[in-house]
Amino acid sequence: MPWARSASPRSRRRARAGSRRRPGREPCAVPPPRRAPRGGARGASAAPDRRSRAGDIAALRSVADLFRSLDHTYGGGHARQALVRYLEHEAEPMLRGVYGEQTGRRLFAAAADLTRLAGWTSYDIAAHGLAQRYFVQALRLSQAADDRVYGAYVLITMSRQAVYLGHGREAVQLARVAQQGVGSAVPPAVQALLHAAEARGHGVLGETRSCTASLVRAERALEAARPGDEVPGWARFFDEAQLADEFGHCYRDLQQYRASAQHAERSLQLRASGYARSRLFCRVVLATARLGLGDLDAACAHGAEAAQAAGEMRSVRAVEYVRDFERRLEPYRDAGPVRGYRDRVAAYQ
Repeated sequence: MPWARSASPRSRRRARAGSRRRPGREPCAVPPPRRAPRGGARGASAAPDRRSRAGDIAALRSVADLFRSLDHTYGGGHARQALVRYLEHEAEPMLRGVYGEQTGRRLFAAAADLTRLAGWTSYDIAAHGLAQRYFVQALRLSQAADDRVYGAYVLITMSRQAVYLGHGREAVQLARVAQQGVGSAVPPAVQALLHAAEARGHGVLGETRSCTASLVRAERALEAARPGDEVPGWARFFDEAQLADEFGHCYRDLQQYRASAQHAERSLQLRASGYARSRLFCRVVLATARLGLGDLDAACAHGAEAAQAAGEMRSVRAVEYVRDFERRLEPYRDAGPVRGYRDRVAAYQ
């Protein structure tokens, strides 16, 4: 298949090595956090007169939003190195600076968001050990910020990675720890996000009943959401489009292809164009579902569209989604639609 041929041996080795890396051996941009004492304090190795202010924290938040947008549209590999350098040269000196207790908590929270994003972009390029190290550091920063809800989001991110790696039981456990950590005192959109993550783990394990129950809880939680809810910025992406995407993925894993196709189509109808990688993933889910339903023409059409989008991104996950679809096409490799698919994808490269 075209994508299998286009991947270089070096990239394949890097992807495999990433999944074997041990987090403890990887570098980390942000040092272990030190809680800011009352009345203002100087970090142990702070530079003279380096005082963190509200404007600094706002800058960290704005930079995180910028890198998040780049990640959604172009993939984690597009600006990951720039993000890591920003952590090293801007965020870390702030953490070692002078700040009061309240400012310190806000600073640690902003640094946690950037650090989680560094882990997320590392995960997207298959540097899995490095990603896990960043996630652990983001948890520590969340703890220093006394932000239990964001800590739950980091755990959910780790659960997502476990799903991608096929570690369904670990994914379920991480999602449940996140749920237990925040209880019910969180906005409905956050509750929906937590339950959907657990559903994905059950889906990987083929646990139909548990998967369906978690999806129902996620759906009910999102239905309870209201426009005036104080939803954290990081949870605002979880809307009807995202929920439909979760349903589509779960039903694909459970081999319930008709339901998977219906939800994937709905997600694509609702999803904003800025979430290009998420749309690609959902497009592959739809292609896989159509293949499972015996509609080879539609499957290949959707698959080719996803392959074209993957070629415009720096995302190992995007490439792997397409490769997974191509592996499913192998039994039909001599069929006309599959030959046409190969020709279309070859023209994109």
